[in-house]
Order: sequence, then structure tokens, then C-alpha cells
Amino acid sequence: MTAPHFSVPASRARATRLRRQRGISLIELMIGITIGLVLLTALASLYYANSLSRTEFAKSAEQVENGRYALEQIRREVELAGFFGVGSIARGATLAGPALCATDPAALGFDAGTTVPLALAGYAPGVVAPCLPDMSANSEVLVVRRVSTTAVAAPVPGVPYLQVSACPDDSVSFVFDASAAAAFPLRTKACDPGMRAELRQAVVRVFYLAGCDRCTNGGDGIPTLKMAELVNGAFQVRSVAQGVQDMHVRYGMDLDSNGSADCYVEDPGANNAAACAVVPGYDWTNALANWGNVTTVRVDVLARTLRPSGGQADNRTYDLGRAMASGPFNDGYKRHVYAQVARVVNVAGLREQ
Repeated sequence: MTAPHFSVPASRARATRLRRQRGISLIELMIGITIGLVLLTALASLYYANSLSRTEFAKSAEQVENGRYALEQIRREVELAGFFGVGSIARGATLAGPALCATDPAALGFDAGTTVPLALAGYAPGVVAPCLPDMSANSEVLVVRRVSTTAVAAPVPGVPYLQVSACPDDSVSFVFDASAAAAFPLRTKACDPGMRAELRQAVVRVFYLAGCDRCTNGGDGIPTLKMAELVNGAFQVRSVAQGVQDMHVRYGMDLDSNGSADCYVEDPGANNAAACAVVPGYDWTNALANWGNVTTVRVDVLARTLRPSGGQADNRTYDLGRAMASGPFNDGYKRHVYAQVARVVNVAGLREQ
């Protein structure tokens, strides 16, 4: 016996197929779009926060690098200050204090085999210095004098060189001149007339602060540590580190000639008897002698970021060793003080010996 057969009406089958093929409703679409927008907003916020963090980290890293690099450059020069060749011509020599912007070889502090310039000199803010363009009004100035650590094979006319004798038969201990080779007759230890002592070029380097890195057309407004160097009879200026807004230099005085600093002063040329009474009876009346007794230098620099940070308000003060702190600046830049003590090896070392 055959089972009965029931057929589904065509209209019901078509309705079933339509229900199966039906898409999402408008409400479901709106809910999906809303969820997608929330996710996109969260991702965008996360990306923005990460980008902002990377930017701020880069600013801070640049500030740290500039502050430390500035100190490193000054330290290296201070340690070389007073290097006048392989001999000890500075021992017992008369000291001279050349003018800050002196360029004439005859005015650089070397004279007649008996006089050498100060290894270091410093100037307070407000000094008149035409060789230091764009100098900030509050800038201190640090001058380093020495000769090159690399000898030259032959002199260039017009460039000043120092020649130190190693022969006891030579009439003078050193010659300083900017003439031709005939002006440098001093000999080596062998005292052979055909073996001349080495020549070293005079070096004068001046550190100061400028209110701009690139100073043309009104300047870029970036405070910068700059260095002016005597090259071929004129001072040439280059930027050392951007973002250095302030610098303070204190000088360690060796009052008992043992090579170690007994106290720190801001101006060795002044009478510091009240502030530096460690060694009683020291005579502060000879400014050149005081500068000659500087054996260490403490440098404090205030470095800031090159670009301001959103929402940043720098209302702090910064201690650079002065009687009054720097700041507050009340702007959007981040700042930090970096400090370092550098030793004037070529002065302190001779005293320790």
C-alpha cells in the first residue's frame, strides 16, 4: 500500500525562500555602524596617544643629548687648555691676558720666549665682544687658549705657530710667530741644526650663548651654545648644541699650589677673600695670578626642548649655582640642568709634579 503524498503549495515555498534570503534590518545596520565607529575611535585615540608619546620622548631625548653634548665639548676644551707643546714652558713663565677678540699674532699673549697666555679666561654677561655675533645679553663667556695637539710639517704664512725647543743649547725656550719657516730655528733634543722642533698652530676657542641657531632673517629663536674659533686671522663661529638657554661657570682656585681646587668663585679676577678663606693670607690683588691659579671649572647649563609641549606650563625655577635661580619661564618648553666639573690638566698637572 502506497503512503499518501502531500505537496507544499508554491506560494508557501516561495515565502520560505524569501525569509531565508532576507538581509539585515535597518536597526541591525545602525547598531553595526555604531560599534564600528566606536572601535575606530578607540583605535584612533590609541594611535594619537602613541604618536604623542613618541613625539614627547623624542623631544626629551634631544634635550638630554644637547645638554650632555654641550658639557662634553666644554670639558674636552678645558682639559686641553694651557697645552703649549711637549715642553713645560708654562712653568715659571709670565702670564698674559690677551683681549677677548684679539686676532693679531703679536697680541695673543706669547712674547720673547718668556710669556704665555692664560689657559682660561671668563667674562660676565654684558662684555663687549664684536667677534661673538648674536650673543645673548645674559651670556657668560669662556675662553680657552692653547696650541694644537697635532704638529704640522710646514707653516702657512700668516698663521701663528708655537715652536718649543728641546735642545738645551738654544737661546730661547720657545718661538711664537706667523712668518715663514726661517722664523722657527729651534731644534729637537739631538740639537742637530737640520732637525727642527715641531710646530703647533695657536688655538683660541670661545664658548658663549646665542639667542638663535640660524640667525639670518630675524633668526629661528632657538637658544644655542656656540663656539668662536680663531682661524686664519679671524674668528669663525659654529653652533655646538641647540636648546642651551643658560650657562654658568665657576672656577676652582688652587691657592696653595698643590694642583687641587680649594674653593670655587665666579670671578677669579675679583677679591674673593671673604668667600674663599680656606687658605689664609692668599693675595687676591693680582688678577692675572688669580686666573693662573684656576685648576678646575664647574659648568652648569640649562637645556630646553626645541619645541613646546601641549598643555605644558614650566613654572619651576632652576639652580645653576648663582645667587638667584633661573626662571620660572611660564611657557611650554621642558627644561633640565646639567652640570660637570672639568680639570685644567695642563695647569694642575704641573703643580702636582
